[in-house]
Amino acid sequence: MPPAHGSPPALTLTDFTVLPGARPLALRLATGQCIALLGIGSTPQDLTTLTEILAGRQQSMGQINICGTDVGSRPQGKRGIATIGPHAPLFAHLCVTDNILFPLRVAGTLPTAEINRRLAEVLALMGLDAVRTALPRTLTAEQAFRVALARALVTSPDMLVLNQPCADMPPQAVKRSLAFLERLRQAIGLTSLFLTRDRTEAFMAANTIGVMDNGHLLQLADAPTLLNRPATPAVAQALGEANILTGKVLRIDDDVAELRLPSGETVEAMADMDLQEHDLASICILPDRLSVLFPRQGEPDNMAEAGDLPCTLVSAHHLGHTIIMRMRLRDGMEVTVNRPPVHTQRELNAGRPALLAWQTRNATAFPMDKKTS
Repeated sequence: MPPAHGSPPALTLTDFTVLPGARPLALRLATGQCIALLGIGSTPQDLTTLTEILAGRQQSMGQINICGTDVGSRPQGKRGIATIGPHAPLFAHLCVTDNILFPLRVAGTLPTAEINRRLAEVLALMGLDAVRTALPRTLTAEQAFRVALARALVTSPDMLVLNQPCADMPPQAVKRSLAFLERLRQAIGLTSLFLTRDRTEAFMAANTIGVMDNGHLLQLADAPTLLNRPATPAVAQALGEANILTGKVLRIDDDVAELRLPSGETVEAMADMDLQEHDLASICILPDRLSVLFPRQGEPDNMAEAGDLPCTLVSAHHLGHTIIMRMRLRDGMEVTVNRPPVHTQRELNAGRPALLAWQTRNATAFPMDKKTS
C-alpha cells in the first residue's frame, strides 16, 4: 500500500559510515520501496557490516531513523528492523513452524492467540502450510528462503534488510525468489533494503540501485541512469562491464568533450562534471553501445569518418542472442563489442579489419584519477 501523504521515510540514514575510512553516506527509503545496494569492492564485509549496524548488533557511526524516530541507541530487536541472510541461518533441529515462531517466543510479549494468528498469516502468505512440520534439511533453497522471510515478517517489522539472501541459490531459483519478493512488496507494502554482490540480482530486485565500493556509496539511481550516465568509471565497469579507453581532452563544449586517443583519432563523449580541458581522461563505453562496420572486400581503406576507430577483429563468439567480439585498436588496446547475431561465423574471421563508432551520448569521459569521488 502507498505511504500516507506526508509520512516520514521508513528509513533515513544521515552521516552514516559503514566502514572506517569510508565517507559518510545519506540514504532515504520510502515506505513500500525496495532499494538494492550492490557491493562491488574488494572488502566482502561491507554489506554484512551494514546489516549488523542497522540491526543493532554493531555500533553505528551516524544517525538511523526508522519512520521518523532515531533508533541508533536502541538494542537489537527494538528498532523495527528485521534481517535475513547468511548471518541468521535456519535452526537445523527445529521444524518450519518452530523456526518461524522463534523470535516471538524469545520476546515472550505476545499472547498465544496473537502468536497463532501471526503464524497462520505468514504460513499462508509464504505458501508454507504444506511444509510447516518439515525440517530445514528437507526444504528446497526457495522454501528455506521463504521460511527465513516468514521468521522476519512474523515480528511485524517496519522494514526488512536482506543481506545476500540468494547467494547459494541456483539461477532459476533466484529469479523465482526475486519475483516472489516483488509480489510480496506489492501485496503488503513491504519496505526492504536488498544487499547483494550480484549485478543481475540488483537489477531484478529493485528499480533504485546504490553502488557501494568498500563502504563508499558511489551512486544511487535507477538502472538506465547507472548504465547511461555512471558517476565514476567503477560504476560503469561494475554495472555494464564498460570498456575504458584513455584520451586527452582537447575541448569541452556544452557538456560534450572532444578527446584524442593515443592512436591519434579524435572521439566525442559526454563530459563528467569534474572534467577539464587538457585533462587525461578515462572514456567509458558499454559493449552494446558500440557499432561495428566491416568494410567489404575492395572498399577503400580510407572510408573512415570522423569519430570512427580503425581496428582488427581478434575473436567472435555466438551466444545465441548476441555476438561477443574482441577488437584490437591501432594502439593495441582491446575492447569488447556486443552486437545482435546478424553476421555468420564465416564472416567473423580473426584479423578482419573493421571500424568502431559510438553516439556521443553513449560514452562518458571522466578525469583519469576519478575513482570514488
